[in-house]
Amino acid sequence: MSTNLSVTTEDYLKSIYELNEYKGFATLADISQILGTARQTVYDEIKILLDKNFVKRKDRGKYSLTDGGEREANLFLRKHRVAEILLWKGLNMKWSKLDDQAMGIEHGMTEEIISAACKKFNCEKCPHGNPIPNSNGDVFLPADLKYKELEVGKRYFLNRVIFETPDILKFLEENSLLPNVIVLKDNNQNELMMSDDRRIGIPDYVLDALRFRK
Repeated sequence: MSTNLSVTTEDYLKSIYELNEYKGFATLADISQILGTARQTVYDEIKILLDKNFVKRKDRGKYSLTDGGEREANLFLRKHRVAEILLWKGLNMKWSKLDDQAMGIEHGMTEEIISAACKKFNCEKCPHGNPIPNSNGDVFLPADLKYKELEVGKRYFLNRVIFETPDILKFLEENSLLPNVIVLKDNNQNELMMSDDRRIGIPDYVLDALRFRK
């Protein structure tokens, strides 16, 4: 079970975790942009997280989570992702809005609420395809593929969206690029071919947020 972390700490750990999945590290500027917080405020909070051994420096100006920090991040992601499931399956909210709307209720998600939700709905994955950590903060990450690892001429399933921002999710929803959709990589020009023969050009920042499986 999680220790009693502040709302601020949970938000920072989640942001750093997701940035590390997306680009391999988190910077003060990255965190500031995601959380809408002044850079000096981010700097002060990072110092606190370093002292608590939740965060470590990877390189100058680059941060990642310690094992303890990652465990706490996973426990919070459990709350966040089950909140997304409740909003999606329980309230039929728009797929591209789930991440943003879950931020309004995630901190109040108790283990009792999570257990009840998972009895009613399948809590294996969130609506964006990411696995739900268990109540100990353990999570099994799939061995999926980045776009650059896909072979030209082969079909793949879109497996998950590892970095969920409003603009990325809006782009994916507008182009029907949701988890479990089958796509074909037929060139190396940042494009994917859909099953209905639509060819979709995808910006780098969106492609970097996608993971695929065979």
